[in-house]
Amino acid sequence: MAKGRQATRIVISIVISLFFLYLTFWAPRFGALFRGEEGIGRALFSHGRFNLADLWQAMTTAHWSYIAAIGVLYMLGLALRAWRWHLLLPHGTLNYGQSFAAMMVGYMANNLLPLRMGEFYRAQVVWQMCGLSRSSAMGTIVLERTLDLFFFLPFVAGAMLLYPLPSALKTAGITGAVVILLLVVFLVWMVFQRQQAMAALRFMLSVLPSRFREKAIALFDKFTTGLSALRDIKLCLRLTVYSLALWVLYSTVMYLMLLAMNLTGPEIPSIAKDPLAASLVLLVITTIGFVTPSAPGAVGTYHGVTVLGLSLFGVPGDQAAGFAILLHAMNFLPLTGIGLFFFWQQGLSFRKPAETE
Repeated sequence: MAKGRQATRIVISIVISLFFLYLTFWAPRFGALFRGEEGIGRALFSHGRFNLADLWQAMTTAHWSYIAAIGVLYMLGLALRAWRWHLLLPHGTLNYGQSFAAMMVGYMANNLLPLRMGEFYRAQVVWQMCGLSRSSAMGTIVLERTLDLFFFLPFVAGAMLLYPLPSALKTAGITGAVVILLLVVFLVWMVFQRQQAMAALRFMLSVLPSRFREKAIALFDKFTTGLSALRDIKLCLRLTVYSLALWVLYSTVMYLMLLAMNLTGPEIPSIAKDPLAASLVLLVITTIGFVTPSAPGAVGTYHGVTVLGLSLFGVPGDQAAGFAILLHAMNFLPLTGIGLFFFWQQGLSFRKPAETE
């Protein structure tokens, strides 16, 4: 049964990736199809966003000095991410070098396994390295991702304030922000009044069958045991600085990529008018492309979402696809290569040995 559900989720993730990969290359006209003005073949496959020759030219004429600078910023971001996660781990479990190695192995697994399963594999790597239980290690990863989401909100707000996004995107952004804020408020409640918060969670999940409810509560309880560390004000301040610095760094990457792909000139006035706003909008859009459960490495979803996002600014399909391909490759290749190196160095395996907690 479990294997069947997992296979179904994998198939769904691959279908999602293929759909967005299709949107990378074609601009479907669903309206014309539904009105009967075009047949299904013409409506879906006769309106390409670019041809391969134009795509190749867009990529080969990119400014590689900017791309090299992006590579440096990406590595700086990885070092900063590893340090922030190292602060969240229980004292004495992993040193900084081991934290960096475990994180990179997890990112490599995200690129090679579907549904972002690398996050769970990273917890297993921590257990194999130092004996910290997988549930406790997973709790630090959940907290790390929650920090990402919370400190991402000011950049989402900046994108909505500085650029006239379509109403559907604004609504989605506001809804997502509210959900994230509610999650953060609940986690803060867990830090200071854990018993009351767990009682509230039990009440909210009372509609579920008892077997599923108790399992969900037990998992949540395990994953949030490390939240008490957030009572340390100095630690919270450091986490705030590091988290904001990461998002500033990623915003800078977006700006440099616009420069690299020649997208800040007068040919694209909506970007030339306010490249900061464009960078923030693209940061939001590309982040959505990365975190959407999909095929390994966000292949397809990242490219499709990025191309659709750049179309808001009137960017030609060849330049938009080149932007997506190059930026994705600069993230995918180093993470996979470095992660594989540490995977080999640590003698790790994708097989899941039994754990006694």
